[in-house]
Amino acid sequence: MSKNSEQALTRRQQFRFLGWFALINAVIFALISLRYLSGYVPGETALAWIYLVTVYTGHHVMLTAIPLFVLVGPVVLLWPRRRVTGFVAVFLMALMIALILIDSMLWSQSRFHLNALTMKILGYQSWIFVAVMFLIGLMFETILARNTWNWVQSASSRGGWLVGSICAVCILVSQGIHAWADASYYVPVTSIAQQLPVYRGMTAKSLLTKYGFVNAQASRERQLARRLAKETGAVSRSPLNYPLDPLQCDSAERMNLLIILVDSMRSDMLSPLTSPNISRFAASSGANFSEHFSGGNSSRMGAFSLFYGLPPGYWSSFSALQRSTVLIDRLQAEGFQLGLFSSQTMYRPVMLDRTAFANVPNLRMFTESLSDPAWKRDRKLTGEWFDWLSARDPDRPFFGFLFYDATMAKNFPADYVKQFKPENDSPQQQKMARYKTAVHFDDSLVGSVLEDLEQRGLLANTVIIISSDHGEEVGESGAGLKQHGSGYTRYQLQTPMVLAWPGRTQGEVYDHRTSHYDIVPTLMQDLLGCNNPASDYSVGRNLFSLAQWNWLVAGSYFNYAILDPENITITFPNGGYEVRDWNYVLLQDPEFDADILTAVSEQNTRFFSGSSKQVQ
Repeated sequence: MSKNSEQALTRRQQFRFLGWFALINAVIFALISLRYLSGYVPGETALAWIYLVTVYTGHHVMLTAIPLFVLVGPVVLLWPRRRVTGFVAVFLMALMIALILIDSMLWSQSRFHLNALTMKILGYQSWIFVAVMFLIGLMFETILARNTWNWVQSASSRGGWLVGSICAVCILVSQGIHAWADASYYVPVTSIAQQLPVYRGMTAKSLLTKYGFVNAQASRERQLARRLAKETGAVSRSPLNYPLDPLQCDSAERMNLLIILVDSMRSDMLSPLTSPNISRFAASSGANFSEHFSGGNSSRMGAFSLFYGLPPGYWSSFSALQRSTVLIDRLQAEGFQLGLFSSQTMYRPVMLDRTAFANVPNLRMFTESLSDPAWKRDRKLTGEWFDWLSARDPDRPFFGFLFYDATMAKNFPADYVKQFKPENDSPQQQKMARYKTAVHFDDSLVGSVLEDLEQRGLLANTVIIISSDHGEEVGESGAGLKQHGSGYTRYQLQTPMVLAWPGRTQGEVYDHRTSHYDIVPTLMQDLLGCNNPASDYSVGRNLFSLAQWNWLVAGSYFNYAILDPENITITFPNGGYEVRDWNYVLLQDPEFDADILTAVSEQNTRFFSGSSKQVQ
């Protein structure tokens, strides 16, 4: 046998070794990962169990096989020596076991994963534990690698292709089930997916709907009926303990409630020049909270923080379980008529259909037609709102929700009367001019809504909130930030907050720091008469308490930041973090208060089952 053929055989054997070594370690990882389930294994249906078995198998095989083949595979190709391959594989698996052990412990206690920032709350004892586990892992993996190598060498075939095929089928089946469940609002499956570490289930709602595999609207109504029927019967197992205590609310005559969100409208756009109608209304009838911040720099987390008063770490659980907010639950229990109108879809990216409005039957998903420009849908939405008000039962209170989109899209009618001119020919100034014009256009629609309420005599008994899901960036902060969702600047986080409360507000301006987290406590206590402490269902406080935040958490689609009055601490998916000031200047050698991260951890676990109740 030639030297080349011997090397080819050696490589072939070593790749077989990597495959079996990955499979055995996948079993070990799967046992460790049981901690991530936190004692909650939804097995309500046969499909849920099939999904649990296939996703658990496929996910942990990928969790071990991908690192081994990506990191050790090149070593086999370039230097096919058994000892070298074995050493690198053993070192990698021992390190991963030590890290997943400490990560699973951190997750079960704080709902945070291990990164450079969370390391600050881990004492030296934790790192001694990691070091000990790594050394034990080295010894264990060395023995395991030796036995695996001997087992692989003892026969030319061990059925590896069959086992690999089964694992591949598990991956494909689990992803297919998840895609269907996501499109079909099927909670028994989606509630499992969000428990696993670094797992992303496939979604294909548009594709499945387009080709007739799923009727999303019918599926939503069917699953809503099933979920409500189950809640009426026995209490189901759930990882959420929300609210902490049953709500104690006084029955009384209720005022109406109207929430108007102008997508991407940042706080400095609340001015007589760019939003004359909202500004005039705030000065005459409302209270302007001038230092108000969203809980996110994107629609999903911004809307979640507004409707729930909870930080972004809870979003995936509430969405997967389709658990609605206590605010909407209480409005429905009080018999409020719901007029919910969104220019953009209620599903992606904001996903109100499976969070805040999860229990609303026959939910209006979007404004026809989605192919129309945003300004046209905004105008149609306003007309449909007028029609809904005319058709409602005047003897019952109503909750209205209007979500305008032209500001985010930065478009407006070509013949719109007020169009801002760019200060120069730069792309940034041209974008800003379009943005201001879109704000002015949506302000005109909001003005017509307010005027209509006055003509109907409804202003005197309607609480009105005018705000935004998040702000907008057009490059002012530098650092390559050109739109919302790109960073945690004041432009992207600070939004208007106008609250008009009949008999209570008369043009006041409050400059204490407030946030979207404060809206639910204010409405639950002062509008709906709920006597529970706000900490039973939120991390915010009543806006009228004049208490300001010392820090808060803001989220995006892939990371989060901790905001304090001086600095912004930003995490990254790769485990790193950085600290910037409010001018978005990167700070060198910053100091971070570990007590804040401990408090963030308490917030992030308070409403999960098994967490002890702590009142702010």
